[in-house]
Amino acid sequence: MRVKLTQKKIEKLKAPDKGRIEVSDSECIGLKLRISSSGAMTWLYQKQIRGGVRRGFALGSYPELDVTEARDLAAVIKVEAQNGIDRVLAAELAAVEAAEKAAALVTTADVLEKYVKDHIERNLKVGQSRTERTRQLRTYLKPLFHRDVSSITRAELQKIVNSKASEGKIVMANRLRAALCAFFAWAHGFGYIETDPAVAVRRAGKETSRKRTPSLQEVAQMWEASFAQGEFWGPYFRLCILTGQRCREDILKMEWKWVDFEKLRYEIPIPKNELPHIVHLSPAAMAEILDLQSRKIEGCQFVFSTNGKTAASGVTKAVDRWKACINIIRADQGLEPIEPWVLHDLRRSQATALAEAGFDETVVDRIQNHVAGGSRASAVAAVYNKAQRLPERAKALNAWADMVMGRSDNVVQIADRRAV
Repeated sequence: MRVKLTQKKIEKLKAPDKGRIEVSDSECIGLKLRISSSGAMTWLYQKQIRGGVRRGFALGSYPELDVTEARDLAAVIKVEAQNGIDRVLAAELAAVEAAEKAAALVTTADVLEKYVKDHIERNLKVGQSRTERTRQLRTYLKPLFHRDVSSITRAELQKIVNSKASEGKIVMANRLRAALCAFFAWAHGFGYIETDPAVAVRRAGKETSRKRTPSLQEVAQMWEASFAQGEFWGPYFRLCILTGQRCREDILKMEWKWVDFEKLRYEIPIPKNELPHIVHLSPAAMAEILDLQSRKIEGCQFVFSTNGKTAASGVTKAVDRWKACINIIRADQGLEPIEPWVLHDLRRSQATALAEAGFDETVVDRIQNHVAGGSRASAVAAVYNKAQRLPERAKALNAWADMVMGRSDNVVQIADRRAV
């Protein structure tokens, strides 16, 4: 059926009981309105492509596309067809090309996972640095995961760094920049990208070297406040103070199998420098360990665990509560709030106090698993002599415990709560 289609005539058309019917427009040869039994109406246009086949084009639905708009679109396709342009074939070719590109696409996510597996897990030391590097990259590159890694621009990476810096976290922004630079340099080196977009990404700002060293009086106040932090975090904080080890790696992740109760020490199998490290446990430190042992979770390998399966988390919030308690103690003593400090500063306090007390620098360095510049052990000794200068280290750690608990003439006298 061919008629001059108008809006009124279209509105009078009735849907078939079943199947579909087509009504041709007498004003535009090749233009048809298809009506299905459901009442849906669709515009179609048929035209011979110059030098090619006759094509059918779906123009759209009525009433979204009215008759005037359908005729205008048909006229455009007619001109294209007369010039040999085949919309259908072009769309098919574009779909094939897109599929080929998608198959060949090397996404940022793909390359990042290769980087994590082939570089980070193989070459970075086990511990927080490896975990943090992986977390940083997965978190901040996530919006770019679907993109071809070669399409990432310097501006996009700089924006990531600047965004972190705008939060006032300059150090974290610089660490993030370092992680991005390392990843894209690796990707460039292994041929995943032709140019490295991170090579010119600027630092967020200049970092100030951290030199905070809590005084012995402040450490004594920290010790006192630790007894108000409960049966879990209190012992953790006290062991951080007493041992001088790295708080998150060497203490929070301590395992029971590391502890030698007879020799009064524990051995960290893979500390930061990847060499086994022996830590003497002073009587005060051993008292903490024994107390924790009496409350250990059955079958749990970790000294500090809340679920019996993994090492504990939530240190930051616990430290914040500890700091608040310290400031209450200082306020009672008529002192200003303590200056900003972090757990790692406790190591500097220990080293400073022991050095000032006359202990050999080499001994102090070995306690904290450092190596003094002028007393570096030989390669053979570093591997085989794990007990090097242990008696002197034990003596120093016992003295440090006495200082912290007020058993020295030159420190604030604070009662040893375990003697009460």
